Amino acid sequence: MADLDVLGAPFQRAAFGSGAFLRVVNWHNTPDARRGDLRAQLSGYLDHYHPVQPDDLDRFFETGRWLLDRPGFIPAFYDGYRNNVTVAAPVCEELGISAWFFPPTGLLDVPPEDQRAYATAHDVTLLPEEPHAPWWMTWDDLAQIGRRHVVAAHTATHAAARDITTPEDVEREIRQPVRQLTQLTGRVPPAFAFLYGTPPMRGTLAGDAVLACGVRYATTNTAYLRIAD
Repeated sequence: MADLDVLGAPFQRAAFGSGAFLRVVNWHNTPDARRGDLRAQLSGYLDHYHPVQPDDLDRFFETGRWLLDRPGFIPAFYDGYRNNVTVAAPVCEELGISAWFFPPTGLLDVPPEDQRAYATAHDVTLLPEEPHAPWWMTWDDLAQIGRRHVVAAHTATHAAARDITTPEDVEREIRQPVRQLTQLTGRVPPAFAFLYGTPPMRGTLAGDAVLACGVRYATTNTAYLRIAD
């Protein structure tokens, strides 16, 4: 909205004072050994925050009004780990939370025997307490998650914006993942995240591609940016 100056200090002070703010909380690996810790963390957030869905963000940007009775939080799970399927999603569902999942789509196609080498090449962490593949979810797993949770885009190969420099890179890392997730869930992913949380910069090849793909929000490490109307 033209009259909504979300960057102005007076607006921000008023928003924080009224509880109209959003906290983004990021997880990656969620091993079974830490299931209790994850549940305790999420339960703690539920004591003070309201889980936010894309419709809540849309309503705020369209009206300038925060209609939730508490500050919001987005529980975000990155990198398509299988333990997000076996641990994170079930814990969220036990607590009544619809979380946001950001799988790099290319990882879902890597055979188990190639996953360790792929993880090393693409800056994806594997845990010592989980020594055996498979480490990533399947497309069927993601379809199941999409029935109760938000599925968002995180490139294909866990790529940083600075490394997307050719039309072929754009097709592989931005356009194809968005198409695949749209086909899988029946809706355009509401958010897109680059590795390292870089926002899409207008005038760059990667940034312009994200801005043109129909995704409504860009995800940084701590914030959601409205990028499309």
